[in-house]
Amino acid sequence: MNAKILIRNKSIFSTHDTEYRKKLDLGHEPAVLTAAEDLYEPVEKSVAKRLPWLIILLGLGLVVSSVVGIFENVVASLPIIIVFQSLVLDMAGNVGTQSLAVTIRVLMDETVSRRQKLQLIIKETRVGFLNGLILGSLSFLFIGLYLMLLKGQAPLFSFAVSFCTGVALLTAMFLSSLSGTIIPLLFKKCHIDPAVASGPLITTVNDLFAVVTYYGMAWLLLIGVLGLA
Repeated sequence: MNAKILIRNKSIFSTHDTEYRKKLDLGHEPAVLTAAEDLYEPVEKSVAKRLPWLIILLGLGLVVSSVVGIFENVVASLPIIIVFQSLVLDMAGNVGTQSLAVTIRVLMDETVSRRQKLQLIIKETRVGFLNGLILGSLSFLFIGLYLMLLKGQAPLFSFAVSFCTGVALLTAMFLSSLSGTIIPLLFKKCHIDPAVASGPLITTVNDLFAVVTYYGMAWLLLIGVLGLA
C-alpha cells in the first residue's frame, strides 16, 4: 500500500516537473507555483525572483521608519504608548498573514471567477473587522485595568490609552485583512507569483498602517483632545 502511494506521488511530481520545464522552455512563468514546481526551481532563479522585492521592501522599510520619526514628539510626550506598539504591529501582521494564506489557497484553483474573488475580499475584510472589534474591545478593557491597577495611572489616562490602542488595533486589523487579500489578487492578475512577492510587501504595508493608525490616534486623542501630554 505504502509502495503504491510512493509510486503515485513520484509520478505526480514527475508530471509536474515535466510540465513546469515545458512552461519555462516556452517562456511562460506560472503565476502560482505548485509544490513540485517550487522543489524543482533552480536556486539561482529563486534568488533572482525574490531579491528585487526584498530590495524594494528595504526602501519601504526606511519609509516606515521615517513615519515613526514624524511622531517623535508624541513618543517623547507620552513614552508609555511605545509599550503597546508591538501589540498593534504584531496583530496587524498576523491578520495579514492569515488573509494571505487563505487567498493563496484560493488562487491555486484556476477556475475561480471574478465574482468569487470579490466575495473573498468582502468575507476577509468582514472577518478582519470582527476579529479587530473583539480584540480591540479586550485590549481596551485589559490595558486600561493594567495601567490603572498595576501601574498606578489615573483612570482617565489609563482608559484613554487603552481606547487609543483598541481603536488602532481594530483599524489596523481591518486594513491588514484587506491588503492581505487584495495584494496577492493584484499580483496574480499581473502574472507575478503572489507567494513570493505578497508576503514581504503585506508585512511592510501592514506595519505602515499600524504605525500611522496607532501614533495618529495617540496624537489626536491623547494630546489633541484630552491634552494628556
